[in-house]
Amino acid sequence: MWYAKMYFSEKKEVFQFDSHGIQGVPSTYRELPFLESLLSFLETDCKELEPLLQRAYENWSLLIDRDDRDAGVRTLMDLGDLGSRHIYLNLLYVRWFERFGRMGITQDRGSREDQQMLKELQGIPEQLPLYQQQVQRFFDLVLDVDKAGRDPQQQASAHYLYDAPKDPSLFSFRPIPLSFEPVEPGRCSPVLYPLHISDMIDYSLRSCVERGITVRRCKNCGRWFPQTGRVSAEYCERPVASGQQTCREAGAFQQWTKKQSDDPVFKAYRKEYKKRFAWIKAGRITDEQFYAWSEQAREMKKKCDREVITLDEFKDWLGKP
Repeated sequence: MWYAKMYFSEKKEVFQFDSHGIQGVPSTYRELPFLESLLSFLETDCKELEPLLQRAYENWSLLIDRDDRDAGVRTLMDLGDLGSRHIYLNLLYVRWFERFGRMGITQDRGSREDQQMLKELQGIPEQLPLYQQQVQRFFDLVLDVDKAGRDPQQQASAHYLYDAPKDPSLFSFRPIPLSFEPVEPGRCSPVLYPLHISDMIDYSLRSCVERGITVRRCKNCGRWFPQTGRVSAEYCERPVASGQQTCREAGAFQQWTKKQSDDPVFKAYRKEYKKRFAWIKAGRITDEQFYAWSEQAREMKKKCDREVITLDEFKDWLGKP
């Protein structure tokens, strides 16, 4: 029997999938930063997924109606491609892979289960954009620290009546298959065994509310990020291409640069530094003389920063040959 698992561990989320149901050695294992799966799902262009979902639906129909095993293989190929595009979609691949193999053993092609799976494939192209809209609405009303405030519990309780949203455009929570088990040496955690994509979305949203985690749009890239550390954080640490800075790293540098550009002590120091550096190329001073001066200048700047000397005294010192 196939399985899919999702759980949270401190500031990360873990996904495991296996078509044969062998615990401990999943065929797919992924670790992501906390909430990254949901945030990247929000950013997914569902239109790009529709051709693959449509082909999977058509080929699964051929398998059921005509016992076309090649069509079944093509279904798995398309679902595998979908799984490579987003971690949530791996759920489709393991479910259909397990059913395809079991169908060849039990010879029960066209069962009620097969018809339900066919109907599910048909509905996914409409469901995914709807989930995106519902999650976005949930962010706006419950989790967005700049719009909804810092208390997700209070906002969630204000917008739901028992388990039903007062606003029909909000995400609807349902019972989800949660277990509790060891996930790491010496540590147990709730573990979701999702049956549907909505289960993983559900688990992510309710976990944010339970843990009091808000979200905010990054001041640099404009993408959502979870505030798992300081609530005042304005820059994200979302995954970036290898060798690139995260927005938080880039933002810290930008803030430092802005602060320095507004600092009269730094501006005076920087102006004289550039002038004397140009003297090296002009042959007026040697490298050794420049570096000796720069060390002294840094010490004098520190004194000015600590108000041991005044800005005018610092400028007078800088102006000396």
